[in-house]
Amino acid sequence: MAPNPAKKRQRPQAGPPSEAPAVPLHALLEGLPDAFFMVDADWRFTCVSPRMMELLAGCGGPGADLRRACPDLLDLRRHLRFEKPATEQPTVRFEHGWPDRDLCFDVRVRTVEGGLLVHCRDITGERRAREELRRTSEVFRSILEGTTDAVYTKDLEGRYRMMNPAGARALGFKVEDVVGHTDAELFPPEVARANAANDREILAFGRTVTYEDAQPGAEGPRVWLSTKGVLRDAEGKVFGLFGISRDITQRKWAEEEARGHAEFQEQLMGIVSHDIRSPLGAIMNWSRVLAESGTAEQAQQTSKRIATAAVRIERLTRLLLDFTRTRLVGGVAIEPRGMDLKDLAEKVAHEFRVAFPQRTVEVEHKGNTQGTWDPDRLAQVTSNLVENALKYSPAETPVRLAVRGLRSKVVMEVRNAGRPIPDQLLPHLFEPFRRGPPTARTLKMSYGLGLYIVREIVQAHGGTIEVSSGEAEGTAFTVTLPRRSMPTKQPGPPQPPPGTRP
Repeated sequence: MAPNPAKKRQRPQAGPPSEAPAVPLHALLEGLPDAFFMVDADWRFTCVSPRMMELLAGCGGPGADLRRACPDLLDLRRHLRFEKPATEQPTVRFEHGWPDRDLCFDVRVRTVEGGLLVHCRDITGERRAREELRRTSEVFRSILEGTTDAVYTKDLEGRYRMMNPAGARALGFKVEDVVGHTDAELFPPEVARANAANDREILAFGRTVTYEDAQPGAEGPRVWLSTKGVLRDAEGKVFGLFGISRDITQRKWAEEEARGHAEFQEQLMGIVSHDIRSPLGAIMNWSRVLAESGTAEQAQQTSKRIATAAVRIERLTRLLLDFTRTRLVGGVAIEPRGMDLKDLAEKVAHEFRVAFPQRTVEVEHKGNTQGTWDPDRLAQVTSNLVENALKYSPAETPVRLAVRGLRSKVVMEVRNAGRPIPDQLLPHLFEPFRRGPPTARTLKMSYGLGLYIVREIVQAHGGTIEVSSGEAEGTAFTVTLPRRSMPTKQPGPPQPPPGTRP
């Protein structure tokens, strides 16, 4: 019988696609490197991961009651209520160090269907990193608070984000007064502009530089040795800059003093070897001439020349002693007592009239000229000023010495005619080893110390000295003294004046 073509072979119908076998949750969890366990509502272990079994060391396993087998596990009792079913426990998270092991876990406890899941992630490395960061921060904080250097950071807008206490104190601020502010808000305009220019250069070139500059300080302008550089994040992007500044004002002053002392020694040796050797040689030569003199007149002339040379040595020695004291000890000593400046002026004028009979020295006085001063030192001041006036004025012109008393002070003025002092010399006239305009009569006798000593003596009395010079009015030195000067205290080493920059 032929097959029925209409009748086709029946193919079995395809059933639903086969599903992959379900993987239990605990099997997935066991594959994780973390430690965990699960308990049912009665606090019995239902699942313990291999890592947790290793940590428990056989103290608990499936079926064991957590409250009896290991009640101190992870210090759970402090966070959970064991007297309540596990399913009623709150979700908590805390850190716990494993007993007797240098381990730390991030513990998370949460309720699951039928019980409780406790998951422990090992954060030992993270905790060590945090501890190291904390210790580093503490060390950094101690350094910032302990150093005498100024340490600070700024953002890209120029606002201070951090300033250590030493830096704030040096500027005369508190830390909270600095942080959040810019240089323009804290400092004078010229200082703020200089700082901003330095910051722009640092940020533009991305380099660290060290330089010296002058900045304001709580006690006046200071000299700083500053180091500045950029701050970068982990990706290398610049987000600000840092600065470290050390106050080197005292060091710079000490260096300047050392240079000054070295220059002083050189100048002193030059004077001793040249200016003193010359009159000493003259004394020796004229002494031999005196011994061989034949007539009384020749002997008298030789004797005068010897006396003149000796006076030069005495005058120079006195100037050098005063100069040495002012530079190395710190000022001229005075011993004030009651006196009349008018009488002193008359005495000094008389001495110069005798020494220079061809010259005229006029004395004027007005008002009460009495006070408490050192007469020997003021005689030195007056003699020096009158001598200078005679040297630098024409022989046919007088030198005028005027003394006048005011309410609380006395003024003495020495005036002479002649060529005015050049303007470029006036600011430096009272500096040591500075000479006035050279003349034929002063080239061999001027050491540039007289006016310096004069100023020091006047200042030791608490007074001032000024000079004015012009073609019409001539040259005048004006000394102003308080009525009463105090004795000189025992001076210590000289200190740099406020605001001094080397």
